[in-house]
Amino acid sequence: MVPDPWRGGLGITYHMGAGPARVHLVVKSNWDLKPVYDVIATIRGTSEPDEWVIRGNHQDAWVNGAEDPTAGQVALMEEARALGTLLGEGWKPRRTIIYAAWDGEEPMLLGSTEWVEEHADELRQKAVAYLNSDTNDRGYLFAGGTPSLARFVSDVAKDVDDPETHLSVYTRRQLADIKNARSDDARQRERTSGVLRVGPLGSGSDYSGFVDHLGIASLNIGFGGESDGSGVYHSVYDDFNWYTHFSDTSFVYGRALSQMGGLAVMRLADADVLPYDFTGLASTVQGYVSDLEHVLQSEHDETAEQNREIQEGVFAATSDPWHPTIAPAVESLPPHLGFADLENGADSLTRSAGRWAEAFAALEADTAYRADPAVNALLVQAARRLTDKRGLPGRPWYTFELEAPGFYTGYGAKTMPAVREAIEQRKFPLAQQQITIVGAVLGSEAALIDSAAAMLGHAPR
Repeated sequence: MVPDPWRGGLGITYHMGAGPARVHLVVKSNWDLKPVYDVIATIRGTSEPDEWVIRGNHQDAWVNGAEDPTAGQVALMEEARALGTLLGEGWKPRRTIIYAAWDGEEPMLLGSTEWVEEHADELRQKAVAYLNSDTNDRGYLFAGGTPSLARFVSDVAKDVDDPETHLSVYTRRQLADIKNARSDDARQRERTSGVLRVGPLGSGSDYSGFVDHLGIASLNIGFGGESDGSGVYHSVYDDFNWYTHFSDTSFVYGRALSQMGGLAVMRLADADVLPYDFTGLASTVQGYVSDLEHVLQSEHDETAEQNREIQEGVFAATSDPWHPTIAPAVESLPPHLGFADLENGADSLTRSAGRWAEAFAALEADTAYRADPAVNALLVQAARRLTDKRGLPGRPWYTFELEAPGFYTGYGAKTMPAVREAIEQRKFPLAQQQITIVGAVLGSEAALIDSAAAMLGHAPR
């Protein structure tokens, strides 16, 4: 008989192993090469046409794809229609806006990745930000992204109404986070910060080429959490009938997604000074560094405890004689690592972010000020400074040092992955080497922010 977790729901006894049945299985696979088609629409900017705001959602699905991706794609198309109407009325953005409907996302992010690689040199010089959506449902706003855009997307969310509660999208998500917080400190943070928690991006959608490969500040947004789509995901059941009976039945959250995406695109395209928040970035980086030190300490403590249990005979004593197991081997304790380069880099970033915040506050108080375009040209490179051209160990395509999909986690993100995964895989000399590399990346980011703050502080008024 099979173990309990393997048993199905039918009223029969489930067996495994050799039996009388014989099966002849024929597998037919179509390995033809087919073209995929990205659809790209461009609104050329007026005063800063060489700064690009990019908005994307994929158009292909595994089967019917009502929720994934059509619910997100129709919202993007509505944004594009609205911007087209504004263009007809005389509005023109100062920066170039690019709308993209990606093809081939489901097989392997093909359309967006090919486009990113094809235009890599231009994107490195011109990309302000990439704003992605994918699936859309009903419920709460979810947002993942690079930390420098967390305050920006929070401010947009404060100006969009939740269609069912008539709170702002920001307030509803904030109150949900308070409800779900696991400690008093976490609840206090949600009540007072004014910024939504924006988690790190892993993989699984079209932002990957932008942030992971080129280091372009990116966001991934959508709504969900109040209808259970787990039974239809990537299946034939993800169709119009299911969506209109069990998901966003009246399409009001599609409208909310259009408002979120459209407002974000317009604000990025028309901002006098690009709205990156380096204070939030620095705070997030400080948290990442503390997490790494905790990971190493946990690795040390767990190894020490396991070695002790081996010596005490715990594994031998608890091995079932009918189903014997073998005790793990004794492992050497992790060495102490020097985190000074990371700590110094994070502290430099914190100081530089403070200088930027002070200069930006003075700028906002001076209503007559107009930013020198050179400031924004420098700020465009801020996220790129958080990359290393050598890439992550064993993964040279991934150059962004703050976050990436984990080597063994699929979609799931790892923060400061070059260091974190080296520690988790007990490659401690590599971890020490990567600490130095990431520390230098943080120092380079701090230097850029200092330069931008100086340009604001000494700009003609």
